[in-house]
This record gives sequence, structure tokens and C-alpha cells, in this order.
Amino acid sequence: MDAFEFLSSPVTWAITVVSCLYILYKYVTSQFNYFVDQGIPGPKPVPFFGNMWGLWKKNTAEYDVSLVKKYGKIFGYFDGPNPNLWITDLEMIKAIFVKDFDHFVDRRAFKFKSNIVRKWLTVLEGQEWKDVRSSVTPAFTTGKIKKMSLLINDCVHKLCDSIAAQTEGKINAKLIFNAFTMDVIARCAFGLKIDNLGDKDDPFIQNAQIIFNPPSVKTPLILLPFTYPKLFSLFGESLFVSKELKFFFQLLQNMLQERSQSKEKYHDFIEVADEAISAFTKDVGGKKVAMWSREEIEEIVMGQSTLFMLAGFDTTATTLTSTCFELARNPDIQDKLYDSIITKLEDHDDICHEFIQDMPYLEQVILEVLRFYPAAVRTERQCTKDISYDNGRINIKAGVIITVPIYALHHMEEYYPNPEKFDPERWTPENKAKRSPYSFMAFGVGPRNCVGMRFAMEEMKMAVCTLVKKFRFFTVKETPEKLQFDDGFQSVLQPIHAILGIESR
Repeated sequence: MDAFEFLSSPVTWAITVVSCLYILYKYVTSQFNYFVDQGIPGPKPVPFFGNMWGLWKKNTAEYDVSLVKKYGKIFGYFDGPNPNLWITDLEMIKAIFVKDFDHFVDRRAFKFKSNIVRKWLTVLEGQEWKDVRSSVTPAFTTGKIKKMSLLINDCVHKLCDSIAAQTEGKINAKLIFNAFTMDVIARCAFGLKIDNLGDKDDPFIQNAQIIFNPPSVKTPLILLPFTYPKLFSLFGESLFVSKELKFFFQLLQNMLQERSQSKEKYHDFIEVADEAISAFTKDVGGKKVAMWSREEIEEIVMGQSTLFMLAGFDTTATTLTSTCFELARNPDIQDKLYDSIITKLEDHDDICHEFIQDMPYLEQVILEVLRFYPAAVRTERQCTKDISYDNGRINIKAGVIITVPIYALHHMEEYYPNPEKFDPERWTPENKAKRSPYSFMAFGVGPRNCVGMRFAMEEMKMAVCTLVKKFRFFTVKETPEKLQFDDGFQSVLQPIHAILGIESR
């Protein structure tokens, strides 16, 4: 048999295919003993998909709760072939997110090559993340937020006018708050005032909704960046950096070009972020010089502005929807909140930044909503340097992902007795002091927590105060007994069927 006959033989091809499949199988299962060898429990993985097969058909929040109940506070999981340590143990959370943060600086590594996206705080790593985070933080000081609160207040009044115009006496809360939070982002992050925001054909809402709840979350395609991130970087990035996302990129580019020729002050995020990032310096030969060029500054500003939209649109709309749902379901809580607002108005002309600074019951209600319905279902870190815990019993090597299932954590009986009861009294100063701060992670914890937390709280407090002052929420026949969320591999809870009755006070 000559060489050509040998190479073209069906037997040769069969052996080659089988050998390649075997090598691939060994590669994708090579780490499947990682947790077993350490005595760490967890679901049994399957080749190629680990424990992720079928997630696009599940309800993510309910799935996470079931895993924690079955396997405990610390267990192993596999994102495809990659080990992922899940934790709801508070001492471990404290160690990984705060005490040993230098070993867990990065989030899951999604390598983006596209301009703007590659500068998002959520994907930056190491020293570059530290530099950009430090430069952006001054944009969220109390003073800067106070200036942006004037823009938020305008949006709140516009929201109230829109609700007052409803003639049926009921609203689809998620749709109403989608329009409101996008209005806030248009004003505060993009510097735009859009009169028809929320209309059926409005491009802002249309493009944003596709970004936040794309069809891929209910298909196996959503698993690619989690199971095989290198393949995602090579072939999948174009699916994420979609035409809908590019719509907002173009909007920002046009905005920055117009502003470069204007001296007008806007007091919005673009302006304050540009000022803060431009002021960030480095030492070169003993002299302080700008850290970045003008072109780099514009890319960082655009990156954080679009991230502002991504982080603030759906999460805030979901939280406001959940808040109004619980107020409708618990009229005694709604009445108590209303009374506290009316009492506070004796010392103020109207609801404003100063008004909401000392509203303890309002804060209790919002914190309980964020406990019961944390908008972000999970949070993650990636180990950058090997480290051990529990006297060497738990070894975490560089590259391993750490996941905290926030929704499951917030619904654990050990940390929150009777967790399925909505109870703002959990957040009185006395009750809060009895509980570890690491049992609440709606905004994350540690140095890499949510940089926009103060802004989000400002927006939600102003909206809830004004709405409860002007309207009463109540249940109607379409209102479900329990707030329901869409299935699919969702990173943010997606309320469905949130129909509420509403009337003017």
C-alpha cells in the first residue's frame, strides 16, 4: 500500500477522527477532578458544557437557589471545562472581595477588541482597571450627583405626567419605568432631552431593550463566552457588539464632537467624567503629566457612558418595578412610607436632593426591595494569583472564577429569617447592626463594587418619593400574587406581567 492509499483509507480516517475526538475529550474534561480532589461538593459536569447545558431554558434565580440548597455554601461548578467556585459563606465572601482583593482584582475575563467596549470598567483588568476606576470615581461624588439630581428631578416629573395621563387606572410597571430610566440616562449620561421617549417607535427604548434582553439568552449561543471565552473573542464578539449597541456609540461620538465646539455647561455624566478623567495624571521624569491622550480620554468617556446606560437602565427599571409591586401588595407599608414623606414635606418645599438625604423608612423599603429582588442575579471575580483557604483544604488557582449567587444569598434563611416575607423592618439600624454586611450584595462589596451606587440610590429615592406622594398603587385582577421573572440565562432579573392599579391621591 503506497502513502496515498494509506492516507485515503477509511480506516486511517476513522482512526484519525476517533483520536482527535479523544484528545478533545481529554482536554475538555482535564479539570473535572479539580473540586472532587479537594473534597468540595457540586453537580457532576458533562463534557464540553460542564454544568451549563440547558441554562437558557431555566429561570436563573430559581436555579441558583436550588443549587445552594442542594450543595451548600461552598461548592464546585463548571462553566464548560472551566472550574467555578460558588460561595455564599460570608467569611469567604469577605476574604475574596475585600481582605485578599489583590488575588481577585479582575472580573471574568471577556477580551474585547472593539473600541469603547474594551474600556468598560467591567472588563478592564489589573492596573488599567485601577487607573480608570480612580479617574472615574470623582464623577460620582455627592457634589456631582447633587448637580445631576436636578436633571433626575425633571425626569421624575415627566414620569408623573405620563402616569397621570393613563386613563385606564392601571399601568405595566416595567414598560413605564423602562421609559423613565432611559430618560434619566438620556439626560444624565448622554446630555439629551427627548420629548417622545417611551413612544412605541422610540429608537432609544427599542435599541436598549434588544441589548438588555437579546434573543440569545434563550439559546445555547449565550453559553459561548462563559464556556469557551477564547472562541468568543475570536468569533463571538460581533454578536455582542451589535448594531443596537453601535447606535449608542454613534450618538455619543456625535455628542462629543458637538461639545468640543461649545462652552456650555451641562452638569451631566459626560461633562463630569471628562473633567475627572482629564485631570488624572502620572509621573514622568518627576513631573505630573496627563495619564491619557485626548483620543484615549474620549474613548474612556464613551466607554463609561455606555456602561452607565448598560448598568443603570434595566437594573433601575427592575428595582422600581419591584418596589411599586410590593407597595401595591403591602398597603400598610405604602401608607407608612406616604406618611413619612408628608411629614418630611413640612420642612421642605418639594422633593429634592436635600429632601431624600434623611428618609430612613424610604431607605429601609428600597434596601428590602434590593434584598428580595436584587437586579443582578450573580457577581463574579477571577483569581489572578494562587491562594488557599481553610488550612489548605480549599485551593484556588489563578484563572478560577468565583461566583456569588446574589439572589440565592439574599434568600437564605440563615441570614434572613423568613426570607420570602417582604419586611422593611429588617433594615432598621438595630436589625442591620446584627447582620454581617457581606450578606447583602445588591451593589457588590469591596474595591470593585458598583461605582454608580450613589447615583442609582439617588434616582430610585427621588422617583419613589415623588410617585408615592402623588399616587397610590394597588392590585388589580391582572396583578400576580408573586412577581414573576422571565426565563433564560439572564444576568438581570426581567419582571413580567407587572400590571398594577394606580390612582392620584
